[in-house]
Amino acid sequence: MKPLFIPAPSGRLFAVWYLPVNQAISRAIIHIPAFGEEMNKSRRMVALQARAFAEQGRAVLVLDLFGTGDSSGDFGEATWQLWLQDIAVAVDWLKQQGAQKIDLWGLRTGALLAMDFASLGRCPIQRLIAWQPVLNGETFITQFLRLRVAAAMMDSNAPREKTADLKRQLQEGQGIEVAGYLLNPELVVPLMALRAEQLNWQFIHDIAVFEVVSSADSPASLGNSQLLLTLQKQAVNASLVTIAGDAFWASQEISEVPDLITATSNVDRVN
Repeated sequence: MKPLFIPAPSGRLFAVWYLPVNQAISRAIIHIPAFGEEMNKSRRMVALQARAFAEQGRAVLVLDLFGTGDSSGDFGEATWQLWLQDIAVAVDWLKQQGAQKIDLWGLRTGALLAMDFASLGRCPIQRLIAWQPVLNGETFITQFLRLRVAAAMMDSNAPREKTADLKRQLQEGQGIEVAGYLLNPELVVPLMALRAEQLNWQFIHDIAVFEVVSSADSPASLGNSQLLLTLQKQAVNASLVTIAGDAFWASQEISEVPDLITATSNVDRVN
């Protein structure tokens, strides 16, 4: 494990580089993080998975996007286009290290960002690994904005707000703060417009979706099931695996889902 900074047009991108032991770098994986506190809650699981991949001989670059973690910039300065650019910078850096095939591994909104990047066809992506993917950007932002609405309800001095009003402010170009995060309209509005099933999938060789459910007998969500059908109709090699465990990206305490790591590490057997 090696912490490092990668030069980018926006500044320096912090990353953690997991190298395979005694092996040349031929195939590498870029981890695209979740949004806001979900990223912080998930760092333990991401590190465990990255180590598991490295032990299998796959190099992993765990990236902090612009304005997040230890990368340059403030969160309120981040835009969707900058984040897409960050992935392109990471891809080019991996190629300089000798990577011949590159996979993207995204968590939550990071999965949707990875899907959007891959759909643009800027570089061939061998495989996309999606952990608990957000499939509808507007639904995600609506849920995030509810944190501000709920906080206002607890404060008798705060004005009453609705998520529709907050979304309209963003669409009109006004930044707003939610749960300590300043939301840049140039980040949020493009995210709200994204629907996974509407993306261009011709540049993806295969995609493996992993969904954490409450119990072993719980079915996959309707959204992930419908996405699987959409991909199969487009002749994309796609799989959907459910794993019983805690919602580690949203839990109060840092939690682990060992079965998710095992299943993801066996992704070559799934596809």
